[in-house]
Amino acid sequence: MTRPTPSLRLLAELHPAGDGVIEDASGWRYAGMSGPGEAEALRAAHDFADANGWSIEVRDGEFEPIPEQALVAGDWPRDLNILVRKPVDAAAAWFLGAGAALKAWDDAQVGEAATIHVLADFRPFRAGGKAVLPWDGTAVPSAEANAAEVPDAVADVRRGIVRDLSGGRMPGDLFRWTPPTPLPVDGFSSSFMVAAAGRLMLAFASEVEAAGDGSRRVVLSGLRKRTFSAPPPVRCSPSQFEALREAAEWLLVPSRDAEARHQMLVRRLEPLVPDGMEDDWWGAISPHLREALSGARTEYRTFVTSKSADLLKTMADVRKGVADDVDRIVARTNRTSQAFIGGLGVLAAGLGVRIATSAAAPTGALPAAIFCIVVLFVTWSGLRLNELVSTRSLLSDLRHLRRWHSRLHQSLTRAEYRTLAVSPVIEAVKLYNETRRKTRRAFNVAACIFVLLVLLVPLIGAP
Repeated sequence: MTRPTPSLRLLAELHPAGDGVIEDASGWRYAGMSGPGEAEALRAAHDFADANGWSIEVRDGEFEPIPEQALVAGDWPRDLNILVRKPVDAAAAWFLGAGAALKAWDDAQVGEAATIHVLADFRPFRAGGKAVLPWDGTAVPSAEANAAEVPDAVADVRRGIVRDLSGGRMPGDLFRWTPPTPLPVDGFSSSFMVAAAGRLMLAFASEVEAAGDGSRRVVLSGLRKRTFSAPPPVRCSPSQFEALREAAEWLLVPSRDAEARHQMLVRRLEPLVPDGMEDDWWGAISPHLREALSGARTEYRTFVTSKSADLLKTMADVRKGVADDVDRIVARTNRTSQAFIGGLGVLAAGLGVRIATSAAAPTGALPAAIFCIVVLFVTWSGLRLNELVSTRSLLSDLRHLRRWHSRLHQSLTRAEYRTLAVSPVIEAVKLYNETRRKTRRAFNVAACIFVLLVLLVPLIGAP
């Protein structure tokens, strides 16, 4: 008998999703009775696994392995346990069932994959940064050609936007459910619309919580606080999903204004939702998303214009404040340099006194050493006291700057804050520390020269 084409399609069609079939991103499992055509399906699955680097195990009802030779001969029990292990590949994920793909869409392994292959017939589309492609079950496509670029960061609505009280039932990454373009309406794409609507609709609530019976509820805050039941949508038309997609894409853009955007959208949506729809959150908001988004966008443009004027004023104030701070740090640096120059003057005066006294009445080495110690101690004490006062006052100012800069950080981006406020202060502090270190080294050199000259004065003046 001719062996069937190496494929997993026969196995998936013989055991569709339902009782006995469990599938996730790592494997496909079936436990139940064998059916007509089992031999051809298992032979094709074994050939597929051997050709593509997958693995398949077939066991009986007592979980004893059944060798491939017995399968070829048609000798197997009625109770079967079939396990198809998929490759763990960060670039792609494969699914034999469309329902299993949607159920595992929030899993970490699917989140890392750039390409999703689903054993179904539909037109390819993208969701978030992923390419979703149809798969015929006969060969493993190359994932590199279909890899999509994933953004560095996406907005997590659970952080400061939607209060999640559902005990982890709210998805953390809604971006992967957001297509960048309208979806084709066929097969798996239609199922994806319904599943995505059930997740994305939670982003437009104020709170998400779990009811006593385990179902989800959402809270919409506005002029009054209302609670809605949030069952999964039964259907989602293309026009409804397109309005949902546009609203979610506008809301989930990573931005410092994500919370403000959400508040504007909720504020526009709340008066549009009629009473009497508390048992169906999707049915309550789906007819009004486009109108609410239009109003929120208008309000946001006004907000950005006002914020831009405030930002310019803030940046001007920052430049002036930072310039004053830098001037104070540079003034301390100048005082340190001036104190060193004054110390050199004291050493020069001390050397002159030593020359004058030696010329009038020669003295021994001990008085000369005592003289050097006294002059150096007085000079070093003055320099050290000046350095200590300058450093202590600088640390006090830096603590004040830290509290002041924490308020600036709320209105400036990280790059703007670093360029305008942090870098000038850091450079000024580096200059101060460098001046302090070089002053110490220069004083040590000057002290050695002073001691040497004081000790050599009697020898220079001797006949």
